[in-house]
Formats: sequence, C-alpha cells, structure tokens
Amino acid sequence: LDENGIAYTKLQIKRMVKRFKRGLDPIETEEEERERLRDRKREEMETEAEFADMIVKKDTEKEASDNDQDKSGESEEEDSPKENGGEDDENGEEEVTCPIVPVKARPSKKPRSKPVPADYTCFACKNKHKPAHWIYDCPDKLYQPGYREVKKSKRGVTEPSSRKVFVTGLPFNARSKDVKMYFEKDMKCGKVSYCKLLIFEDTKRCKGNGFITFESDEGARNALKLDRTEFQLGGSDNKKDSKDKKEKKSLWLGVKKVRNRAR
Repeated sequence: LDENGIAYTKLQIKRMVKRFKRGLDPIETEEEERERLRDRKREEMETEAEFADMIVKKDTEKEASDNDQDKSGESEEEDSPKENGGEDDENGEEEVTCPIVPVKARPSKKPRSKPVPADYTCFACKNKHKPAHWIYDCPDKLYQPGYREVKKSKRGVTEPSSRKVFVTGLPFNARSKDVKMYFEKDMKCGKVSYCKLLIFEDTKRCKGNGFITFESDEGARNALKLDRTEFQLGGSDNKKDSKDKKEKKSLWLGVKKVRNRAR
C-alpha cells in the first residue's frame, strides 16, 4: 500500500521490481515519473511519424505506377491505329459481324411408358404416325414454350363467372356439404355445382368464408338476396340438456358477388 492506503497495481509492482533489480529505490520520485512520461510521449510521437511516412511512401509509389501504366496504354493506342489503318486501306471495306441468335430447339424426351388405349386419337397428327402414341410424343405437335402462360399484367383481367359468389359469416365448424345443403334445400336458391371453404392450415377448420358456384345465374341471384341474414345450420346442436347450452352468438351471413382482382 502507498502513503494514502491505496493498493499498488500489477503494472506498478512490475515497475518497482525492475527498479529494485537495478539497485534503485522501488518507489520513483516525482521528477523520475515526469521524465518517464515525457519519454513515453516522445516514443509515441516517433512511432506516429514513422507510420505517416510509410503511408505517404505507399501513396507516391501507387501514383507513380498508375502514371506509368497510363503512359504505356496511350503509346499502344497510338501504335494500333497505324497498324489497323493499313489493313483497312488494302481491303477497302470494314468487316461487319452479325450477332448469332440461338434457335430454341425442341428438347428430346423419352416417350411415355404409359400404354396408349386403343380408342385414343392424337389431335396433332390424327393417328397418321404409327405405332400409337400420345400427343406429347407426336412429331407434328407444335412446340411453343410459354404459350399458355398469362402475363402478370393481364392476370385477373378476365371477368369471374356470374354464377360464383363469396360467402362470409360461416361458423368455424362448418363443412362444405352442410353449406351446400343449406343453400340448396333450406334456402332453395338452386343447385350448387361447387363449394369451397377456406380453412386454416394447422387446424383444418373453416375460416368463416368460402366460394360457392351455382349451376345457373338465377341460383347466384337468389343467394345474393340472403346477404345480411341470420345463418343457422340445421342439426348442429344435438344435446340432451338444453339448460347447459350456452347462448351462442348469432351469425349474420354475408353473400357478395365475386369481383375482378384488377379493380
């Protein structure tokens, strides 16, 4: 501990040991401490100056090498027109190179291993080529890659079917066949050709909405009249004790016409 009762650090102890080995007093005086700090500052200044000189030398060497390369490049450019000029004068015409456009050939595929039925007709060659083959293996089939692909700018431009409606307000335990029977028999809207309910991926339960396609426009119009009406699936509550039943929140059906996505 020093005079103030503060413990010495490891660095101070090492310094004191070195002084003791030299035969000096372990504790240095104020003048010795000042000299030591001055020497350390002087060494730091010298090292910084050395690093600065090294950086300046590197920059000057790079500039000199870049200038040499620029001069050599200019001399080569001056010599090249003279050599090429003589050749152009001798021929009198410059050579024109046309870009080669790669032609997309039909990829060769192995014929289908699936057997061809006897009554199958190839719409490309009308069974002119034999043996019997699928249309994908017919040599007369036109190869047009991307023919049926729809551009992103034109997706959703076509008007949806007038027989298709979007239904909301369905219960989570609803099934497609129950909704189909509700619109066909209970509400007598018309025959339903297709019913698709949107479901959650994890629980596979209904999200509460879906799409219904009717066989006629009249059925879709009748379904649109059910908009904002109370929805109840028949036979959904089959419990013995009616007292234990909780009052369920009434569901209000929403039926809207399917619109174009571009609008």
